[in-house]
Amino acid sequence: MIEFITDSAGKRKAAIVPIELFEKLTENADLAELWEPVPYNAGKNDDALIPGEVVEITIQKGVTLHAAWRLFRGLTQKQVAEALNITQASVSAMEKSEKPRNLNLQKLAELYDCQPEQLTDD
Repeated sequence: MIEFITDSAGKRKAAIVPIELFEKLTENADLAELWEPVPYNAGKNDDALIPGEVVEITIQKGVTLHAAWRLFRGLTQKQVAEALNITQASVSAMEKSEKPRNLNLQKLAELYDCQPEQLTDD
């Protein structure tokens, strides 16, 4: 399956192809002039591993990582609220934030049995 990346006018700008097709197309080609470096700034949590199931929930449901962990652990917002002695509305607001406070991350990590670094994509 080939997917196309288009600009705002719908014009095809790039294609995403299966790796097997890419390797076949580039096997005997000299494409060094087409390669360009991609800048990358290392994050403080780059070594934190996140289970594939949690990442899948994040993508499929469009939620933050810490919300995906809650779903992965099979907890409701109400259960998290009761465990943290806060309101369900507070849990909802926290789950919308990409960067909850460190104290909240510590508490959530304990509840979800993971490391605080696994709860955000810093």
